[in-house]
Amino acid sequence: MNIFSAIIDSIVGFVNRNPLTTIVLVMLMVFAPSVFGAIFIGIMVLLLVLLAVPMFLLFRLRRASRQMENEARRSSQRSYSEQFYTRQQAKSEGDVKVHPTTQQPPKRVNDNVGDYVEFEEVKDKK
Repeated sequence: MNIFSAIIDSIVGFVNRNPLTTIVLVMLMVFAPSVFGAIFIGIMVLLLVLLAVPMFLLFRLRRASRQMENEARRSSQRSYSEQFYTRQQAKSEGDVKVHPTTQQPPKRVNDNVGDYVEFEEVKDKK
């Protein structure tokens, strides 16, 4: 019963603060119910979206938080010494792997083609 009195008090407060808006809304409701209905539905959709978006974001934030906690729990189950020991086992001492960094492309021109010509650049003075 307390919630109904709070709703009625807020409506009366709105009418006291905005008498012209209240008159326009009542006239729309009486003379153009379809326009009033469209405005009413638009306002309700807007309120629903304004309430739904923060709820959705809060839900996503809590879900991400739970996932991070679960990942942290799983990673902390293995102790540091186990992680260090498995890293040391993976690389046994003395094993060296050499990977070529670049490969030379094959020559496109045969060595027997053409002669080498030596030249020198000369700059003209004006």
